[in-house]
Amino acid sequence: MAQPQKTSVLFKQLLLAMAFATTHHSGVCQQLTGQIKNPDFETSTLQPWSTVGNGAFISATAPYEGKRSIELRSGASIWQQVPLKPLSHYKLTAWLKTASGSGDVRLNVNGLGPNNASIASAMAAWTQVKVDIFTEAGQQNATIEIENPENAAKNSAWADRLQLEFIGAYIPKKIAGISPVKVRKPKTDMGLTQQPNKTLDWLVDAKFGMFIHWGLYAGPGKGEWYMENRGEWGAQNKGILPEEYRKFAYPESGDAYFAADKFNADDWASLARDAGMKYMTMVTMHHDGYALFSTKARDAFSSKQTHDRDFVAEYVRSCRKYDLKVGLYKTLINWRYPGYYDVNGTDCKPNKFGYTTDPAHKENARRMKADLYDQVKELVTNYGKIDIIFWDGGWIGQQGSDADAANFWESGKYLDSENKWPVDPYIQDFDEKNGKPLGLMGMVRKYQPDVIVNPRSGWYGDFKSEEGGNPITGPVRSDEIWEKCMTMGPGWGYTPGQADSNKVISLALIKRMLSDCVIRNMSLLLNVGPDRHGQISMAEQHVLRETGKWLKKVGGAVYGTRGGPWDPKDGQYGYAYNGKYIYVYLLDGFKEKDFALPTLNKGQKVVGVYSLSDGNAVQFKKRADGTTILKNISGSDPDVTVLAVQLNKNVFP
Repeated sequence: MAQPQKTSVLFKQLLLAMAFATTHHSGVCQQLTGQIKNPDFETSTLQPWSTVGNGAFISATAPYEGKRSIELRSGASIWQQVPLKPLSHYKLTAWLKTASGSGDVRLNVNGLGPNNASIASAMAAWTQVKVDIFTEAGQQNATIEIENPENAAKNSAWADRLQLEFIGAYIPKKIAGISPVKVRKPKTDMGLTQQPNKTLDWLVDAKFGMFIHWGLYAGPGKGEWYMENRGEWGAQNKGILPEEYRKFAYPESGDAYFAADKFNADDWASLARDAGMKYMTMVTMHHDGYALFSTKARDAFSSKQTHDRDFVAEYVRSCRKYDLKVGLYKTLINWRYPGYYDVNGTDCKPNKFGYTTDPAHKENARRMKADLYDQVKELVTNYGKIDIIFWDGGWIGQQGSDADAANFWESGKYLDSENKWPVDPYIQDFDEKNGKPLGLMGMVRKYQPDVIVNPRSGWYGDFKSEEGGNPITGPVRSDEIWEKCMTMGPGWGYTPGQADSNKVISLALIKRMLSDCVIRNMSLLLNVGPDRHGQISMAEQHVLRETGKWLKKVGGAVYGTRGGPWDPKDGQYGYAYNGKYIYVYLLDGFKEKDFALPTLNKGQKVVGVYSLSDGNAVQFKKRADGTTILKNISGSDPDVTVLAVQLNKNVFP
């Protein structure tokens, strides 16, 4: 998922500002308050939506419901100004879909200053997203934008069924003291309960990790979905059949050969440590079905077969050598099986491989499921303690949600003896207490009782995942633990853009994204895409090492902290705390010379303030209203200024 070019962003901002100025005075605000025109794109024209960039049009290619939706090609966006009532709360919902899952499509709300909001989906299936909108006094308009950021594969994205619902009056909260923290309560789903808070503490403490997408797709260098999206960049032609795609694992493929000849896991792990990261998550197998580990699964295709190497084993050893938590990514799906698109053998879903409905596909899908169980058991038993698993690809035929497909995968604690796709008895694992055959997560928990997982298997998940490079907005995340994942370059798997310093995200953006995570109690998983030789580009290495230098200065406000004790103001400031310290993050949108720290609880007082960004002391003064003014706070860092406020006693007893 490439970041939009700066010039296009500025151009869009200019157009949005012009639209705001025009519509605000149009005199139609009150009678149409809260109404989105043409929200389902069933008309023959895009009006009143306005476009930025080429490639936004009404399409019948992939409607959610009805006959049409909006299709946005790479780099295109549409926007519409919507009148709103001041001091009001609205909920905006939409259905979003991407062509391949290698990009993201974003729903943005602009024109509300610090109340701007954004949400995105990287799903290749129709997914509903929701975002809360709050208006302050005097705010009567917002701009709704749907954006497909420029991506390496030039893939399309779609949106449909937008709805804006008035929830009620909004009264901005007046902060008075420090309120008790809302405690996450573990939920139970499919016979399994989420891990307790203490088991997830390490993820919230760590804050920063390295995601690694590496596999056969690094050979052609056109992203991790290349097997399905073959052709020159942007040409969505037929997929590459398995017998052809496997050639990338052998020298006969020439410059597209996945050589792995310079892969040294120590290089990756030492880079992660230098960047200030505390954990790593490596792709062990992506949707192309090529396993980077030794596997005895019946129909497996693996690096042990092609290179006589277990890359996952080498990676795990290096993680432990450099004191990094061990994470494994594993997809559930496998494009090498036609049955993935036709699990019942009666209704083959649209695909780029030419597969059509065939009764034999039901058994083929069952074999794919059996391989999954076989390989997951290998991953959770052959490599020692695994700290985190990132599931992906839980849907079937790239349609519906992960939860919709849970019946096929049997994602929960136990297998169902009546399931239409039974796991072979010799592959099954069993509950030692009652002898019942275990489902996917039941087996994982048996061998890795402390592992934490995301929700993409169809089971609810121990933590939630927000994918893509869209801004992080809203209050402190308290109901669940969240991990934000995004990539440094144009694509998750290797593309030439990973080696182009003009296309790799900047140090300033990493600082901003990590800060936005910290002040909301989230962690950031930042992706690199090593090349076919196994090397991370110098462009990505440089930015990561610069990030590490920054974290050496401000790390006390990052590691081991919790978001709060007050909610952030989007784009301007936020807080984190630990012990007797409250850390104030001043983002680039905050332009004042002084900062008013909200009132503390009775018996608490500020005893000292200094800047982590430059090490200098900061003057402060308590006002009659109980707030503390931090004076002359402009620091040496133009991106993020981090202040440490020391109290006389702990933030929370």
